[in-house]
Amino acid sequence: MKKTQCRWLGAFTLIFCLAQSIGSAEAQTPPTKVPAQDVPVQAVSERLNGFMPGIHYGVPLKWSAVLGVALPGSTRNSTTFVAAEPGIGGWRASVGYVKMTSELGSGYVGRATLLRTNNRAWRAASQSTFAGAEFQIWPLLAIGARVGGFFRIAGRGEQRGLLTVDLSLLL
Repeated sequence: MKKTQCRWLGAFTLIFCLAQSIGSAEAQTPPTKVPAQDVPVQAVSERLNGFMPGIHYGVPLKWSAVLGVALPGSTRNSTTFVAAEPGIGGWRASVGYVKMTSELGSGYVGRATLLRTNNRAWRAASQSTFAGAEFQIWPLLAIGARVGGFFRIAGRGEQRGLLTVDLSLLL
């Protein structure tokens, strides 16, 4: 295995372990009583305890659909997860941490991602594999944006890095 691939595998494993430990620590806190007026928020945060579907539009996958699955140790407002995201320009596989921060569906996500492009990728080297980190924020109603920075770990072309940007919606 190449030295760069070993580094990315180590970084991916470290982020996964950190996300798992954060989720486990928050699972230890006692649950709070949910007031009756928070019913819509409860519906948003209940998504964090099972499947988390969403859609994205941006560079390099164009349109993509994501399905995340919560890992053990979830709380009402946060969880660690794994996700698969097939798209027009390739696919992503991620592990990360999501936290809902308000009653109106706002929150953020940090994730480690493996990204593979195909011949229909948008502004990225085709048939290349990238590894990196992404940050996603939802200011309101689980609608937001995601940015990511990646390094090429396999494939052809001269593009060594990739910056990704897309719009997102948690369904």
